[in-house]
Amino acid sequence: MQTREDKENGRSFPLTGIKILDLSTQVPGPYCSMLLADLGAEVIKIENTEGGDQTRLLPHLFDGVNRNKKSIALNLKSSQGKEVFYKMAEKADVIIEGFRPGVCKKLGIDYDTIKKITPGIIYCSITGYGQEGPYRDRPGHDINYLGYSGLLSLEGDLNNYSKMPGIPIADLAGSMFAAVSILTALIYRTKTGNGQYIDVSLTAAVFSLISASLTAGFQGQGEDESLYIPHYGLFKTSDGKFITLGIVHEEHFWKNLCSVIDMGDMSKMDLFNRIVKREEIIARLNNSFITKNHNEWIKILNDAGVPCGPVYAIDESYSDPQNVHRNSVFEMNHPAGGKLKLRAFPVSFSESTTKRNIPPPALGMHTREILLSLGYGDEEISGLTKEKIVK
Repeated sequence: MQTREDKENGRSFPLTGIKILDLSTQVPGPYCSMLLADLGAEVIKIENTEGGDQTRLLPHLFDGVNRNKKSIALNLKSSQGKEVFYKMAEKADVIIEGFRPGVCKKLGIDYDTIKKITPGIIYCSITGYGQEGPYRDRPGHDINYLGYSGLLSLEGDLNNYSKMPGIPIADLAGSMFAAVSILTALIYRTKTGNGQYIDVSLTAAVFSLISASLTAGFQGQGEDESLYIPHYGLFKTSDGKFITLGIVHEEHFWKNLCSVIDMGDMSKMDLFNRIVKREEIIARLNNSFITKNHNEWIKILNDAGVPCGPVYAIDESYSDPQNVHRNSVFEMNHPAGGKLKLRAFPVSFSESTTKRNIPPPALGMHTREILLSLGYGDEEISGLTKEKIVK
């Protein structure tokens, strides 16, 4: 039977009853477990006792990927800490970890060990290159995975590419593939009763995303291997702001654009020839867009049925009418950090809902609560705390 805490406004959370232990840090694992927590899973964030997740040093990042979770600070290098973890694993459905390959085995908390305790466990490892292969032991970060996957080659002149992308693309791609895979494994377990091991590679995740590249198919045509669509990009307007123009291969959108901007004979060119003449087209568009401010152009282009939009600053994006209408932004009171403005789970459901009520946890905030639920008494908890097994 569902309790009051399992529902909001009369609608239940889809993953109520699923318990997840999250050993991961940084972005890939935590973002994945936050999505599942938003959907109602009980997520326990297991952190080390010496500062916890490294992203606590960047509160905006930590808060952005760790809501709706509990935190226990646990020393997994100690036998007593491992014993606590094993007791937690007995009641878990899913374990997520993001250590380098081999670390969990060394700690004695790997899949083969845990499945002896909980045969139906779903155990998900998220690493840069995967658990096997020639790169498995290499260190890495997002930009390294983007380079290996081929994605950076689609960015144009690499001589001018020196900054980090606005978001960690590989981390988030891996997060979402992990979430989909965990949900798939849960469905599989309901059919067969079997748990399983999931190996997520961030590089492989980005490599998969390139299947949907808008520009990869034009590479290698002629001497210039950077043949890009000229009417897909950012253009500056008279007030110094930018608008986005989003015409890819659709001829009707190109005709709509030409109905409000005089492109001369270029209006009759097919897509490939427009790409070849991209510099001339971009120059014509730049000369046109600089004559009016961004609001004027957005109205003109929207009225003509041309895909376009503003380039918002982060603060502006919160108040966009579409985001407001979809309840994409919500506020939450944090006991230590005051009021937080957060981005909601991006999907709505007709019958169920998502959680928005538990702020990101302080390190070890739920240690005592979790240990009590495992059967530890006050004296035992005091002993574990004194010996720095927990915090």
